[in-house]
Amino acid sequence: MSTQQSLPETVEAKGPLTRVMQKALESQRPSEQSFPEYRSFIQHHYDGLAGKLTSVSGFLTGHAILAGLVLKAPAFDLRGCKRILDAGCGNGRHVKYMLRRADADAQIHAFDLSQRMLKRAHRRLKSDRVCYVSADLTRLPYADGYFDAIVCGWVLEHLPDPRPGLRELTRILQPGGKLLLMTTEDTFAGAMCSNLWHCRTYNRTELRNSCEECGLIWQRQLYFTKLHRVFGLGGIIVELRRP
Repeated sequence: MSTQQSLPETVEAKGPLTRVMQKALESQRPSEQSFPEYRSFIQHHYDGLAGKLTSVSGFLTGHAILAGLVLKAPAFDLRGCKRILDAGCGNGRHVKYMLRRADADAQIHAFDLSQRMLKRAHRRLKSDRVCYVSADLTRLPYADGYFDAIVCGWVLEHLPDPRPGLRELTRILQPGGKLLLMTTEDTFAGAMCSNLWHCRTYNRTELRNSCEECGLIWQRQLYFTKLHRVFGLGGIIVELRRP
């Protein structure tokens, strides 16, 4: 796991042609539909074939294994955390590593908009330690400041505006708690992912501004490997803190 701490942001200057090509590749659903319509579409999308294929895509892209590099020291260390949430758990890719690396007495919670994805995660993990709930990222059924660690991986890109989701994550995160955010970046690779999963992409600097607006401090950037860092691959992976 490669990290970048307290370093200035590097903003890549993109020419008009590059921006046009990336825009053409991206899915237009998040911007063309109303949010309730889009949310309903995403729920049914992951209830169906797309959700079944997440295990295959995770294997082909390597994300199923790379997730294990993120959820351990010196990256996002879960040791000492007592209430942990996987926000948008999907098929349980990240919960799998939470069960291995969190303290034995830690409470592990997971939610997803798709009930079928929750069932897939439950069947895959076969663990009674995880409390599953069907929920929407913009309206979470948890008390203020309940969690000391949250993982939100590849979910925020399903919000046309990230701020409602970020505010909810801030609300349920205790002061001093930490959040691992992973989301699709506005690169060519990100645009292709957007087209496949019908999500949007985020500009790194604009997302940082949105996080800070919602009360989350951009603590440090993370990359799966040094290769991902050099070539700008793997999307945006960042550890955030609530002051």
